[in-house]
Amino acid sequence: MSKMPRSRIIFVLLIIPLFLSAQDINEAIRLFNSYQFERAREIFSEVIRDKSNPRIAEAYYYLGRLTIVPDSALSYYKKVISNYPQSRYTSISYLEIAKINIAIENYENAIAILNELLRKTPDTNLKDEVLFWLGISYMSSGLKKKGIGVLENLQATFPKSVWSERAASIIPTKPSTGTKQYFTIQIGSYRNRANAEKYAGEVKEKGFDTRIVDALVKGKIYYRVWVGRFSTIEQARTFSLKLDSLEIKGNVVKGY
Repeated sequence: MSKMPRSRIIFVLLIIPLFLSAQDINEAIRLFNSYQFERAREIFSEVIRDKSNPRIAEAYYYLGRLTIVPDSALSYYKKVISNYPQSRYTSISYLEIAKINIAIENYENAIAILNELLRKTPDTNLKDEVLFWLGISYMSSGLKKKGIGVLENLQATFPKSVWSERAASIIPTKPSTGTKQYFTIQIGSYRNRANAEKYAGEVKEKGFDTRIVDALVKGKIYYRVWVGRFSTIEQARTFSLKLDSLEIKGNVVKGY
C-alpha cells in the first residue's frame, strides 16, 4: 500500500479543523433560524473560544442577536467592529447597535451611528434598512419632517423593498405602489426582539408560518408576531378561530 505524501498529510490535518468549524457554525445558524436558541448559543459560545476561527466574527454577531440584555448584546457587536473591522458582519453590527439605541430611546446616538454607516459604506446592501431606521430615529426624536423625507427617499430608491412597504405604513398619504392589501393575525407584540423571536419559534413548531415586523408606536419600536396572510378579512377571522382553539390568542390586522 502506497503511503500518503507528507505534504498531503499536513494539508489534510490543516483543512479538517476548518471543515469541522464550518460545520459547527452552519449547524448553529440552522438552529438559530429554527428558533432553537439555547443550542445555537452553546455552539456559538464554543466557536468564539478559538480565536483563530475564520468565522469568529459571525459567531459574535449571532451571540449578540441571541442576547436579551442590551449591554451584553452591545458588547458582542462592538467586538465584531473593533476586532474584525474587515468582516462583512461589521456593517450589520453597527446597524444592530443603532437599533438597540432606538429601543432604549437614545435616538441621537442612533442617528449618528446610522449616518456614519451610510457615509462609510454608501453601497451597503443594508442601505434600505438603514434608511428606514434613520427615518424612524429622526421622527422619534421630534424631527418628523426630516424623518418623513428620509422614508420618502427610501421608497423612491428601493420601491420593492420590504422596508419601503413598512415606510408606507408610517406615511399613509404616500402608500407604496403595487402593494396588495392583505390581512394577518397578530398574536403578540414585544419591546424586545429576542422575546418576539422566541414566541414566533414556539408557534412555528406547531406548524404555522410566522413573521416578525417592526412597528413604531408613540415613538417606541415594537416587534409584532404575525401568522398567516389572507386576501379577505373573512378568511383571516376563520383562521383566527382555529388559532384560538389551540390557545393561540390573536387579532386580525391589516398587513404591510
